[in-house]
Amino acid sequence: MQALWMALGALFFSMMGVCIKMASPHYGSMEIVLYRGITGVVLLSAMMWARRIPLATPVPGLHVRRNLWGVVAMSLWFFAITKLPFAMAMMFNNMSSLWLGVIILTVAWWRTRTLAYPKLFAAVVLGFTGVVLLLDPRSQVAGAFWPNVAGLASGVCSAFAYTQIQAMGEAGEPELRTVFYLSVGTVIIGLLGSFVFYGGLTPLQWHTFGWLPATGLFAALGQWCLTWAYSRGMAFVVANLQYSGIVFAAIYSVVLFNDQIPPIGWLGMVLIVGSGIVATVLRARAAPDTPAEEH
Repeated sequence: MQALWMALGALFFSMMGVCIKMASPHYGSMEIVLYRGITGVVLLSAMMWARRIPLATPVPGLHVRRNLWGVVAMSLWFFAITKLPFAMAMMFNNMSSLWLGVIILTVAWWRTRTLAYPKLFAAVVLGFTGVVLLLDPRSQVAGAFWPNVAGLASGVCSAFAYTQIQAMGEAGEPELRTVFYLSVGTVIIGLLGSFVFYGGLTPLQWHTFGWLPATGLFAALGQWCLTWAYSRGMAFVVANLQYSGIVFAAIYSVVLFNDQIPPIGWLGMVLIVGSGIVATVLRARAAPDTPAEEH
């Protein structure tokens, strides 16, 4: 059942990405972050009230640390979605397994000064070979450097954000409250970012406004499904199912946005997905207490 929740969450996140892409010509990325958060706060507040879940949390520190990394990752990812081919942007945010593998290898090397997990190292190298292919300079459009950096950085930040979710599940933190406080952090960062980077908010237009609450709706549903799956399922099995979102993203990228990704780029994506799956399994064996992942 947890596998089905993860697959459903991946579908919701890919639909959220479509809404971001549709809204991006009319609103700044930080504005989209803001409205995503507002929708989540409203929706989740109602759900928490209906289920009589209190706002008070026994683990505020975990929420703060998770939100700091998670909201930054989200903001960078939203920016990448607005600027890059859709499948590429979605791929970057799904590289958390590789970055977590890098963290494990680095910590092990620092402690022992040896390559403790050669198979995991090979999987990570294969994954980043896929990144090089995906970022083939010959296929890059003008001005894609910073969006690529943002996309890669979103995956790094997500890897650090992911290290909180299992601890919150073990502490008995309800999934709805976990996602609610992420939405609160999203509102704060989105509002500040809108004024810092854009000088304020863009006037809402009736024919484009619908994409903004839709972004928040699909994000909240995806986050809820994912949090439920990770807090109750086998982490490495559930984590691998996050890559089902790449299939959805690839379909949307070609059908809806007519993105032109060369064959070498698609090969790079295949290598990233394959190495990510292998790295997730090997990481579970290398560090079984490593917390699970989430978007």
